[in-house]
Amino acid sequence: MWMVIGEQGGTPTDPAARAAQFAHMAEVTRQSPGFVRGWWGSDDDDPDLTHALVVLDTLEHARALRRMVEENVTGIRLRIMEIGVEAEGTS
Repeated sequence: MWMVIGEQGGTPTDPAARAAQFAHMAEVTRQSPGFVRGWWGSDDDDPDLTHALVVLDTLEHARALRRMVEENVTGIRLRIMEIGVEAEGTS
């Protein structure tokens, strides 16, 4: 599996606007081929920053998502990471 890691400035400060932005990002991303799971949220140290972590099933799907986002979103930094080990809590 592969993860697309994103960071973008300009997160709305209004909680309702922020929630709407995250919901939109999740809905668009959920439709991407190979989508497995995703998380969106604001940075605790810098609330102006948004972080996204999106897991996809193949490298090709991760690259396709990165291309789509880069074509449609400005001011975003994206990285692709191969997931080598996965761990879950015991409780």
